[in-house]
Amino acid sequence: MSDLRLIAKHDGTDIELLGVDFVGVDGFENMPLLGLYGGNVEESTKTFNVDELRFDWWGNDLFDFENPAVQMNSRLERSLQTIALNSAGRIEIEEIIKKDLEFLTIFAELEVSVSIPDVDRLEISIKLTEPDNKDSNEFLYIWNASENELSEV
Repeated sequence: MSDLRLIAKHDGTDIELLGVDFVGVDGFENMPLLGLYGGNVEESTKTFNVDELRFDWWGNDLFDFENPAVQMNSRLERSLQTIALNSAGRIEIEEIIKKDLEFLTIFAELEVSVSIPDVDRLEISIKLTEPDNKDSNEFLYIWNASENELSEV
């Protein structure tokens, strides 16, 4: 699977450039970021009227809209606004991330670790290991609560 590489930047998610060219990726490198930031800060998917504005992920309306079990509904972005960044909150956030990325366990082993290295700052570490060949990808995201922004390391 080929795609354009998405990166989390302080001012939002962007397509990575190398000079004037787009950077491509083969595989599932974009999936953790999309799973954690699915574009539905306001609410998870529910039954919508035809003319009603949707606040869930745009793909839920196109792909399997009658099967909520397979719809993407990231909870992390919404939860970061309400959960305190303390030891109990860290555990809760880690569980939310595991739930948001559960769809990845179809083709990879998932490891998630969340730490609080400083005040108002989370480090989110995600490791995906393909079971057949044991290739793994690691992702590290930093959540800065005082600035309300996510960045990728």
